[in-house]
Amino acid sequence: MRGRRAATLGLIAVCTLAIGLAVVAAGGAVAAPGATGDTVPSADASGSMHAPSSAGGQAALTGLHDDDLVARTNGTIGSGQVTGRPRLDAFLSQPTVRSGGETTITVDLLNRGEMRFGNELDPRVTTARSVRVEADADGTPLEVTSGEIAVGDVPTGSPTSVPIDVAVPDDVEDGEYDVEVTARYRYTGQILPGSTNHNDRTATERFDVTVVVDDGARFAIVESDTDAQVGGSGAVTVTLENVGEETARDAFVTGAATGSEVVVGDGSSDVFVGDWGPGENRTVTFDSTVDVDFAGDTYALQSTVQYRDDDGAEQESPASRTGITPTPKQEFPIDDVIGTLEVGYSGTVSGTLTNDGPLDVDDAVLIVEPQSDRVQVGESRYALPDLADGESTEFSFDADVSGQADPGPRQLRFTVEYTSGDGTVATESTDRIEVAARQPEFDVVSEDATIPAGETRRITFEITNQRPETLSSVNAALYADSPLSAVDDEAFVSGIEPGESTEIWFEVAAAEDASAKTHPVELDFRYDDERGNDRISDVIQHPVEVTESTGDGGGIPWILVGVGVLLLVAAGGGYVYYRRG
Repeated sequence: MRGRRAATLGLIAVCTLAIGLAVVAAGGAVAAPGATGDTVPSADASGSMHAPSSAGGQAALTGLHDDDLVARTNGTIGSGQVTGRPRLDAFLSQPTVRSGGETTITVDLLNRGEMRFGNELDPRVTTARSVRVEADADGTPLEVTSGEIAVGDVPTGSPTSVPIDVAVPDDVEDGEYDVEVTARYRYTGQILPGSTNHNDRTATERFDVTVVVDDGARFAIVESDTDAQVGGSGAVTVTLENVGEETARDAFVTGAATGSEVVVGDGSSDVFVGDWGPGENRTVTFDSTVDVDFAGDTYALQSTVQYRDDDGAEQESPASRTGITPTPKQEFPIDDVIGTLEVGYSGTVSGTLTNDGPLDVDDAVLIVEPQSDRVQVGESRYALPDLADGESTEFSFDADVSGQADPGPRQLRFTVEYTSGDGTVATESTDRIEVAARQPEFDVVSEDATIPAGETRRITFEITNQRPETLSSVNAALYADSPLSAVDDEAFVSGIEPGESTEIWFEVAAAEDASAKTHPVELDFRYDDERGNDRISDVIQHPVEVTESTGDGGGIPWILVGVGVLLLVAAGGGYVYYRRG
């Protein structure tokens, strides 16, 4: 019994100790929101570790980030929230050193940035702040003589160069040696609108960079440039120097870009440069294409040199890398888009386009595409004039709206095509215009539309052009049904401007038996618009008031005339009798 009791107490003690250790471990693994502390290597967002790079100077990321462990306790994702972090790469633009002395290698830190929430790289969360770098060559015959180096802030974009002093003994064999580079920094992982808790974090990243000891022909990139623009193609020019002590014979330079959004040649490109002596420079040019979706500011260009050494043996140099910054994508904002569109009528779509640069353009075309089948554009391609960086121009498209369309907003897609290098680049944007409800072309008013029954009268109409354009060759026609009839049923106006009024008249007769009440007449107008289109207006009804007959039918009053004649004869006879008497 005592043995069982002792065993039981021992088991309880072991379980209690295990639970305590688990609680401590769990408490250390959860980071409070906004807390700041040193980080430890961890998996990235995908759960995978960063793999080492190939030899030739590309960094191999062996340390990882800690923000993946941050507990999201600041609420759900909302409008305006920004979440991201820096993502550093390290590489040597010139990895080769000579033995027998102290030399400086330059580690280039390239911050690619990473956005968890937000479309564009936001420097508030992607900038690595207060960066400190130190290197360690333990396990190699090399010795790093530099201590910790204060670098400052490293934003996304161009690489930040960090010089590191390395001592290379005389007896070091030619070969490749890994140097561990450690970067420590602070960053803001999350921006919450209206909150002062911005989740400041610390991170540590470790990279292996390969230093090559070689006393033969060695090559360093001393200058690089490109005229390629994002979304287009262009040349990449690289100047390399043979910094070794041996002539490279029958040399050719190979260039390739890292990543999938930039292509050099057909994936890689070779340029023959011939014999290449120590201290000499060679400039090579590669064709390149930068995808329109290229999101960064800078990409890495890798170059190697293949040659024959003094013994005739084939050699390949370690890869040299440099950062290449293409010209940003051309931007063409479109403003002040308005339309004079109306259901059933033609109109225009106009606006202002600006070349926001960064380059001048001389062959751009603006294309408009209505996103509704009820709106049709006559000539959809508009050749833009030459536009300098920052210059604007106005544009206008003719458009027709179907009579079956409903009034309301319509979306238009604008595309600007321009040439970049050997290719054509297109940028798109959208805007909205309003389609107004249909209204008659003419407002018709008459103040004398009254006819006594059995009579004919002239009716004058004042017509006003309600269209936003001048109408010409206006033929007006009047139609009447019994008991009214049109005696003179046509009128003509040579032209009438927007908002202008003019008078036309017709003669209308009312039958003798017409009822004394209001009767309708109808008018329509056939005209030419400003585009020369022959159009017919909708029918307009207008009231005509028929009044009681005056009793004479509106003809000559013969009875009264007869009575007047008799009175004149009688008066004349009386006068003659008076004279004879």
